[in-house]
Amino acid sequence: MRWRDLLTGTHDSFPQLLSRQLEEALLIVDSVFQYMVAPGEDQKEAIAQMASDQEHRADAVRKELMDRLSQTFVTPFDREDINELSRAIDDIADYAENTIKEIRLYEVDPDEAMKQMVRTLFEAVGCLAEAVATLGQDGLASNRHALVAKSLENKMEGLYRRAIADFSSDTPVHYLIKMREVYRHLSNAADRVDLAANVINAIVVKKNL
Repeated sequence: MRWRDLLTGTHDSFPQLLSRQLEEALLIVDSVFQYMVAPGEDQKEAIAQMASDQEHRADAVRKELMDRLSQTFVTPFDREDINELSRAIDDIADYAENTIKEIRLYEVDPDEAMKQMVRTLFEAVGCLAEAVATLGQDGLASNRHALVAKSLENKMEGLYRRAIADFSSDTPVHYLIKMREVYRHLSNAADRVDLAANVINAIVVKKNL
């Protein structure tokens, strides 16, 4: 590593590492949807393993970013913001991959509400990826994409509440609790989307001061 890289972090830029994290998170969220619609147990097993591998790759990118952060004296954005944004993305990936584990553990059948939540989460993470891609270059674009991500988080919360409300009074309580836990995992992932969007907005504001 050259001394200039230690000063500026240009060897493998922080936006690039954040983008790589988001790429892995998108793959994991897509795997959740593919798992839900897979026709057979063999396919589901293969997708679950693939999601686990993707989550490990996401962790590796997170570690690489943290190593770079500890070795770089001058960062393009506040190091606290970089760390918080990276951690939020990591949480999104973790919650998404754990959604598959919970579906398998609780032996629940994904319903249309759950699938819609995953599709919305995928769209929201995609908006974060667009925001990070322009971070430091086009603040207006970054803010715009981040705000769309926040609106999708609001949509997720509406989907979550409606899914719970739509359960019939005849639904067994134990099954409702299991489904709610899966919904909550997806809702928690959306909460981290909102957090990541807020950090992106803060970075843009600080860059323009």
